[in-house]
Amino acid sequence: MIVAEKKTEKEAVKATLQALAKPKTPKEKAPAVKTTSDIQVKTEAPKPVVKEPAKTVPEAEAKAEVKKEPDPSKEFVDGIMAEMALKGASKKRLIKTLVEQYGMDKQRVMFKLKRALITERYAAAHAAGH
Repeated sequence: MIVAEKKTEKEAVKATLQALAKPKTPKEKAPAVKTTSDIQVKTEAPKPVVKEPAKTVPEAEAKAEVKKEPDPSKEFVDGIMAEMALKGASKKRLIKTLVEQYGMDKQRVMFKLKRALITERYAAAHAAGH
């Protein structure tokens, strides 16, 4: 049953393609082709389309709310820097990276930070000696 349906579909497709491929006989009327005189030409110049930025009110309010709320991770990082008496952007970036990795687990972040600082001092001391 399915084979018969596939054959009829294939035959229908084949017949359609053959009908489209055949050259038209003089008996068949060709579709009317419009000439340029038949087409009305518009002489108006097209108006430029100016796109405005798509900012919605909720987005602007959301940004304002984000700025108002203090970032808890920023306070966390600043607290660790003050506690260990660290200065500098590189140390701050290191602490931010550790916070991203280990979350707000202060004990774990402090341990990893101390290990990183020891490694950094060791590398700097041996680089200067050699």
